[in-house]
Amino acid sequence: AAALVGVASANVCEDLPEKPNFRSEEATSRWMLHTADYGFLTTTSTLEGLEGTSFGNPYSFVDGSCANSTGTAYFYASGMDQSMIDIEANPAVSFALTEATFNNDPRLEQKACVVGSSGDPENPPCARSVMSGTFRKLVDDSEEFSMIKDAFFERHPSMADWPTDHSWFIGAIDISNIWLIDIYGGAKTLDLDKYYGVSL
Repeated sequence: AAALVGVASANVCEDLPEKPNFRSEEATSRWMLHTADYGFLTTTSTLEGLEGTSFGNPYSFVDGSCANSTGTAYFYASGMDQSMIDIEANPAVSFALTEATFNNDPRLEQKACVVGSSGDPENPPCARSVMSGTFRKLVDDSEEFSMIKDAFFERHPSMADWPTDHSWFIGAIDISNIWLIDIYGGAKTLDLDKYYGVSL
């Protein structure tokens, strides 16, 4: 599935870590995942007439509670949603974030991302991260499910009041690749061991 650049918004967490130095690529990608509220989930479409093409869909997510970054993107999803229908046929996905939309939060504003005479979302110092991997559903009575459900209701409070008849479940991406650009000189493919070893 092709990857699309995604977005994020002002964060409900009060204490957010500062952006790492651009030389710390794995830490930057972890910071983006922990800080963002949503991005674009890309699947291989099963829609009639679009079979086999890429389908990008904005999705809220967490990587853990405000106080705990896991490095894994989790999704509170409905089996009725087109992305989840696609995943039933092919669980290969990509998930993309851009630092540009952090500008909705004054604590995170990155001048390099602001459209103007010197900034733009495609400006390399405006970080972009795309993770690819396999989507999996969490087991409902698992410790992981309970922890992440609490994180969703902390970081996306309205979810607690969503209709109960929409076949909600929690899924995650088992990451196989992370592509990042956060400075001039070209994009990098990150070391996953270093990525998961980051402490924010």
